[in-house]
Amino acid sequence: MSSKRQSSQQSQNSSFLPTRSLVASKVSCDLDEAKLLQDLGHNYIGVEKVFRRYDKDGKPMGFIRIDFKAENVAMKIIDSGYILIDGKQCPVQSYSPLICHRCQNEGHYASNCPQKPLTEQRAMEILKQQKKQFETMINEFERKWNARLSESTTSSNHAHVNQLSPIFRDLKTVCEQFNQQNVQMQRALHSIVNRGHDIQTKLNNEQAQPI
Repeated sequence: MSSKRQSSQQSQNSSFLPTRSLVASKVSCDLDEAKLLQDLGHNYIGVEKVFRRYDKDGKPMGFIRIDFKAENVAMKIIDSGYILIDGKQCPVQSYSPLICHRCQNEGHYASNCPQKPLTEQRAMEILKQQKKQFETMINEFERKWNARLSESTTSSNHAHVNQLSPIFRDLKTVCEQFNQQNVQMQRALHSIVNRGHDIQTKLNNEQAQPI
């Protein structure tokens, strides 16, 4: 394989969006964060932090978030589809952080946002940002889709499963991210509609009052 072809193949096998974090599922609940960090450190370079997820009752769940110091390590693991934890292959997916649609910061919902209520101007800015993100995701996915299909059709009459599976992984990822962005956009629009309704109600009440 030529260096040019090898470079193209590595580019096509990369994760859809660069990330330093991933989420692993089906992880043993008997392992605490310290043990997980130690175990992962033996098998992977640049493991920075491990976060265990807990249910509403404070019981550990089989999901953990793993942060790496570099994107290339996390992206390589995501492309492989699994990560080794305590000798077991645990499924992985890219980490999509909780983002407040009001301030666009991570870690809380708009209902708990410390900033002031969403204004129409800020909402329009967010909608423009999300539209640009949509276009970027779709264009990048289309580029990788066409490249992989082109390689599959030119290299063999029968496309191998291992050539097609990365395409469907990317499709799943972009659908998940699109759904998350769509929910945030709907919340932003809902806030605008509510504010408009409140203003209209206030105006109607003022007009109904006798002079």
